[in-house]
Amino acid sequence: MITSPVLYLLFIVMIVFSTLFLGVISLVLIENDLFINLDTLLFLIIFLFIIKSSHDFYQHFTKSEYLTYALSSPISQKQTIFEVFLMNFWFQLGIWVIFSSLYTLSILLLGIPVGVSFLYLTFTLGIMLATVLGSLIVLHYFSGYKYRLIPVGGIIFLLYFFPSLVSILFLLGVSLIYLFISLSFALDSYQFVKRKTWKREQTQLWLTHPIHAVFYKEVIILWREKILFSILFSAVVLGVGIGYIARFGIAQFLPESLARFAEGIPPEMYAFFGIYILTIHAAVFVSLSFFLNEEKTLWLLRHMPSPMVKIVSGKALSISMPFLCSLPFIAYFFAFIPNESFLFILWFLLFSFFASIILCFPLGARYAGRKSDILLLYSVSLMIFIVLSIMYSLSSIISSMGLFGVVIFVLLLFFELIFFVFVSLKQTANYLSIHYAH
Repeated sequence: MITSPVLYLLFIVMIVFSTLFLGVISLVLIENDLFINLDTLLFLIIFLFIIKSSHDFYQHFTKSEYLTYALSSPISQKQTIFEVFLMNFWFQLGIWVIFSSLYTLSILLLGIPVGVSFLYLTFTLGIMLATVLGSLIVLHYFSGYKYRLIPVGGIIFLLYFFPSLVSILFLLGVSLIYLFISLSFALDSYQFVKRKTWKREQTQLWLTHPIHAVFYKEVIILWREKILFSILFSAVVLGVGIGYIARFGIAQFLPESLARFAEGIPPEMYAFFGIYILTIHAAVFVSLSFFLNEEKTLWLLRHMPSPMVKIVSGKALSISMPFLCSLPFIAYFFAFIPNESFLFILWFLLFSFFASIILCFPLGARYAGRKSDILLLYSVSLMIFIVLSIMYSLSSIISSMGLFGVVIFVLLLFFELIFFVFVSLKQTANYLSIHYAH
């Protein structure tokens, strides 16, 4: 925290803001005598923690380079893998305790009485179950025997239809038994991924120009990791979902007491939220990963004979591929809302990617190799939301000034973006340079 106080400050601000926002939502629901389906909420939280647990277990087990030495030691390999699972288990449980405590504090400050100890126990056991399931998914998905995922799918299926405390306790016991059985062949997953990585390294194509070489390398990684496919899928799903809501209104999904607040929302506002979500996935996450994944090769980047600006420019150029994969969002959105705001939505999507490069590249380079991915992602997400909100408000004001005012505004903003991108790339190169390292 001493080495990156601003990053931790932004992270804490976003966490506090998020919990207070959830507390305010709870207050609005209570004052309007509205109730949510707790079973659905429980399953949603468990699903989110399954994703988080899978990601962390993948990073600390399947993808870990340091684990090779531990697995080669006289200590039992099953014990080593189980210790990795325990670390992941207590980490997820700690996150749940912190967030739930902050949320409880926020609703107490808002004057909402708290007396749901039985419900809290149910949710806590659900988080434990989610951690076990996330670890099992990684163990069996990244292996040559994916059929071993069938019991995990059965557990999730039963959890969806029987989300009670007794059923969660039973499924948690079953999951733990299956986990202990899976530890006997967990090393298959680790070796399977290492073999695939070795084969990929044998088929690399070498290019002479540094910008082209870095562009090719990053695009190949995005392709092999299925990130481009996930961005394309997200763009289509968001385009259809947001377009449908913008066409028929979100009021049909809300209770009558809240439906009146959703009346009169323009289609551009729905597009704003869709573009923000898509930007976090396609631009922010990808831009940060370009540098956070260089943890073990950062020294090599700093000693390459090519200028650092060209290397960074190659990374920035590769953002064009996620941008192209994001364009279906506009096509599917305007399949529901065919009007004259097409150019505005296209420009806003382009601006969001430029803003992501300007913000994410220097921050990603500044904290490269410090395992700050979650902190950076949360912090930059808040910053991007603020920037896009300001731009949306300015665009709404400028649009009332006529065609000439809009053209002048867009041209000035475009040249400013080019300037700030150039400054951002220069600063990123400075952070990655050997002089900054010393």
